[in-house]
Amino acid sequence: MILYNITFLVNEDIDAEFTAWIRYDFLPKLANESIFKGQSFLKVLDSPNEGETYSLQMMSASEKEIDLFKTGFFNRIQEKIEQHWKNQLYLFESRMEYIAFY
Repeated sequence: MILYNITFLVNEDIDAEFTAWIRYDFLPKLANESIFKGQSFLKVLDSPNEGETYSLQMMSASEKEIDLFKTGFFNRIQEKIEQHWKNQLYLFESRMEYIAFY
């Protein structure tokens, strides 16, 4: 299993708009596609960054699901940032492999 993570560094000026878009538009559409075994949206409480930091985590059976996500849904995120939040929201991706899960 792979945990695919996208971390968002969000300017406080757009925080409410961004979180509403992820929660009420993006995540429901992603969940309807059933690409991942599950997806979560979390707020990082102890981030050293300015503004707010969020994590979008998706549990994947393989790289295949992540590739599928990246060819469709990831582009939606990038387009939204480019059109509405340029220079106010930054993201970076990471992938983690589950070694043990109890």
